[in-house]
Amino acid sequence: MSSQAVDCNALEATTSIEEITDNEHNRDTLRSLQNDELPALWLCKPGMAIRWGDYEEFELDSSRELDWLGHFAKKSTRLESIGISGDGAFGNCSGHSVDRFFHDLSQCNHIKKMTFSGANLAEIIYKLGPAMKNNNFTHIFVEECHLGVPEATFLFNTFGDMNSLEELCIKGGDEEEGLANLNDGDLAGCIPSLAACKGMRSLTLNQCLNLRSNSCAALRGVFPRMATLFKVVLRENSLDDDCTRLLAQGLSDCKQMQSLDLSENRIGDNGLDVLIQRLPTSMDVLHMTWNDITLARHVLLLRFRELNIGANLLCPGGTGVIAASLANPECRLISLNLNGCNIGDEGTATLADGLRNNQRLTRMSLGHNNITERGWNAFSSILCDTSSIIATYNSNHTLWDLDGYGAQIPQDVKMMLHLNQGKDKSRVAANKILQSHRHLDMRPLFGRELGLLPYVVAWLEHFAKSRPDLKLSSIFEFVRAMPMKVTDGVVGKAKGEKRKLNS
Repeated sequence: MSSQAVDCNALEATTSIEEITDNEHNRDTLRSLQNDELPALWLCKPGMAIRWGDYEEFELDSSRELDWLGHFAKKSTRLESIGISGDGAFGNCSGHSVDRFFHDLSQCNHIKKMTFSGANLAEIIYKLGPAMKNNNFTHIFVEECHLGVPEATFLFNTFGDMNSLEELCIKGGDEEEGLANLNDGDLAGCIPSLAACKGMRSLTLNQCLNLRSNSCAALRGVFPRMATLFKVVLRENSLDDDCTRLLAQGLSDCKQMQSLDLSENRIGDNGLDVLIQRLPTSMDVLHMTWNDITLARHVLLLRFRELNIGANLLCPGGTGVIAASLANPECRLISLNLNGCNIGDEGTATLADGLRNNQRLTRMSLGHNNITERGWNAFSSILCDTSSIIATYNSNHTLWDLDGYGAQIPQDVKMMLHLNQGKDKSRVAANKILQSHRHLDMRPLFGRELGLLPYVVAWLEHFAKSRPDLKLSSIFEFVRAMPMKVTDGVVGKAKGEKRKLNS
């Protein structure tokens, strides 16, 4: 470890990349950064490099490397993201070099995203603070990083000073890492600082195992201050129905909110009902997988466009609650996830019946529900009722995905789901009619006489690829039903006139 400061500005013209480091990969990274070609930079300690997407981490071997990294980063206009991975990333660097590096970062207004993954933030948090305050960071990610109460408090206070912050994502870890080892009172003391983040659009606090009523009460006070809040994710915490009530009270005034994810908590039917009643009307997406929802009582699931309640063990009547909402003309659901909800064949038939007149739902995920061929066949008459042409026309032409996760969905159901992918629903209906009815009954059209014949021909021509055999036979049936009309139409005008044979 070298603590001698390097005057990069003075030496840049005479220093080659090969003189800075012996590590070939580090040379490539420095060269790309110097040439302003690098959009993302990840740092780690030697011997721990991994790939993050298209980028391999930079293994910090010395203060010299860190000095030049900061120098080139400060001058770059393309670098948008900085990441620090693992403990001890700066272990081979002097404190002066670390200070200088973060000072350089504070002057990089083009860097928008900073990520810490598995790092010991206690080692660098106080050095990092000024850079975060002075920079225009818009996205901060903290994943499985060690934090004590003082460091967590300092970090959240720093967030409060970042007027540019739009997205904050904090993911705990096991019981000895990150925010997971902070109790409910500690978290409740940190959260109020976020009220100053008025430009926040997305807030994620995952795996904070002790995030409970006190923390939720703090969030209730913070949410109304975030006028632009768009998305909230609170997965894998310890939220129950009472916590949900507190959260819903705070979110009720967030008029821009569109997505809420409370998966992997302890929320039951009461909590779900509170969310339905209290969330703002702008809310389109609700994720509630792996909770304690049973739908043991009637709940209107109408207001969301996307609802995910997979991995909740529904009671025997739960599918009836869902079907009643699907059958309601006011239902806005487009996507419904019911994977692993213990539905079975009877429940599947109930859900299918609820879709008989539904013209909105496009996707219903039913994987891992012990559904046999008998259950899947319940969708056959819903997707294509062959009892009459009008019944086929009035079938469901919207649902196109049952997401069976490898289940043996019958071929005719698969075919109708595939047809429903068509955007022109009139054409979807026509294709189902042509494929399901071997003989088209033309009698309802006879009243229009020959004036309708051009339209019959054009319609059949349009769909001849689906059933070419119907084209000629249907025209023949139409004409055969009124031979005198045909005769009058062809020779009626020739009475009293002599016509040439070739006329």
